Amino acid sequence: MKTTINTLKNRIDSLEVELKAMRRMLGAVAEKKDSKAWDRLHIVGKAIARDWKSDKPSWQLISEARR
Repeated sequence: MKTTINTLKNRIDSLEVELKAMRRMLGAVAEKKDSKAWDRLHIVGKAIARDWKSDKPSWQLISEARR
């Protein structure tokens, strides 16, 4: 029974990640609680995007890896 609960929790977590990715793709605005952290995250994201080697977006690779 505990394994089933953990499996469900993991699935819910992965669905939440996918939902956030889809919202970003559709232009949803993220809440900014700490503007300095978001600014740093934006810089890191730009660096990752610049060096990205795959034809697929990151969210799709993560989704496929979890299946």
